[in-house]
Amino acid sequence: MVALLKRIGCAIGRHAPSRRAVEYEGHLKIGPCRFCGQALEKGGDGRWVSRKGSKRAPRDETTKHKD
Repeated sequence: MVALLKRIGCAIGRHAPSRRAVEYEGHLKIGPCRFCGQALEKGGDGRWVSRKGSKRAPRDETTKHKD
C-alpha cells in the first residue's frame, strides 16, 4: 500500500532517491528514483529533482545487488 502511494508521488514529481545507487558527478549527487527509476539530481536547495534530458537512469552491474 505504501509503495503505491510512493508511485503516485513519482507521478506528480516527488521522487525519492535510491540511496545505495547515488554517485557524485563533479559537485552533483545523481542517482535513480527507488520507485520508478527516473534519473535524479540533488538541487541546490537540497531537494531531489529530475535530471534534464534523461528519462530513466541506466541499469548496470554496479547498481545490482550481489548475492
